[in-house]
Amino acid sequence: MQIKRYEALSANEAMEKIKADLGPDAIVLSSKRVNGNLEVVAARDDNYEIPRRHEAGKGEKEGADTFSLLRSDINELKSFIVDFKREGGVYAELAELKETMGALLDVLGVQGNGEVSSPLSKVYYHLISVGVSKERACALIEELKNDGSTAEPENYHHALSAAEDAIKRSITPSYRDLKKKRISAFVGPAGEGKTTTLAKLAARRLFEEKLNVGIITMDTYRIGAAEQLKTYANIMNVPMEIASEKKEFERALNRFDDRDVILVDTPGKSRGDENYLLKLKECLETGNSLETNLVLSMTSSRENMMGAATRFGIAGYNNIIFTKLDDSRKSGSIYDVIDHVGKPVFYVANGQNVPRDLKKMDPTKLARLIVGGVQGSGVRGQRLEVRGQRSEKEQPATSNPEP
Repeated sequence: MQIKRYEALSANEAMEKIKADLGPDAIVLSSKRVNGNLEVVAARDDNYEIPRRHEAGKGEKEGADTFSLLRSDINELKSFIVDFKREGGVYAELAELKETMGALLDVLGVQGNGEVSSPLSKVYYHLISVGVSKERACALIEELKNDGSTAEPENYHHALSAAEDAIKRSITPSYRDLKKKRISAFVGPAGEGKTTTLAKLAARRLFEEKLNVGIITMDTYRIGAAEQLKTYANIMNVPMEIASEKKEFERALNRFDDRDVILVDTPGKSRGDENYLLKLKECLETGNSLETNLVLSMTSSRENMMGAATRFGIAGYNNIIFTKLDDSRKSGSIYDVIDHVGKPVFYVANGQNVPRDLKKMDPTKLARLIVGGVQGSGVRGQRLEVRGQRSEKEQPATSNPEP
């Protein structure tokens, strides 16, 4: 028996190839879809002689065509059934989907007529509207429904407060056992606001906490990066060093041995550059007590922030700082990110003014920001009030954003 494999876009095309090669009496052994194409395995007896086309009668040809196509379709269906069984079965998938939808409708309190029937369901839709993913919003509402310590909230405001408390409880553990480190590095994708955020924290440490500050930049990739940070350092009268390699970085740390605080700016590279992340991790591993802050911009999509939070895990970051809240309508995606990686958020940045547009966060404030949104939390309002108190000539020269 002669067995051959064929690839075609359709069953008709496959049968034409088989007939031309093996003859009309070839047997289709199997068929399946591979990368959008139909893969068919056919066979014929070795003693069979392929008749010439002009010797085959028209009726015989049409009968063979119909029978072969029918056999091919049956074999293809069999192949699909085998594939479904191998993957757990279509019925199992449909049953799981039905169960999930039933649980979702029960959590949301959606009745048979499609109407929302409980305060918790209204909170669910509110959480989605401020940027929380449907998956995490549903999990929060289910947690509140199953919480035996509290009764069903009486109204929407009570339910919203309960959701805020639940978020606070879930993120509080990440804030425990964390101590301030003398050296703080800022990492993250390009354009997230690392340099401006570093300048804001440097000004806070210098003017509010009365600490001696030193700045190191490792960003020698972006044009004008070192010059921008040098401008900030000169205005604050803070020393700055440039270090592109690990040895230079270690020497800069030694020169700042008398500083209370050392802030380190790092370059932002393309999102898929894993070699850069490994090199960055190696540079930051100096044996010194160092904390690493991942800087993420709220103007990025939830998917991009989640991806960056996962990728930069190689660098071993301790905290997350969210920037550009003033350019974002939704702050709920913060919850998706921190729930995914389990890291605390000590600061959020809501503008370009140095050092004013930087707000300190704790679990209570962060939960309020997530549930209430940027406007509801008062973060944006505080920024506008501060700007309203300043005249144009009072605006500092350090208000330029990071490119």
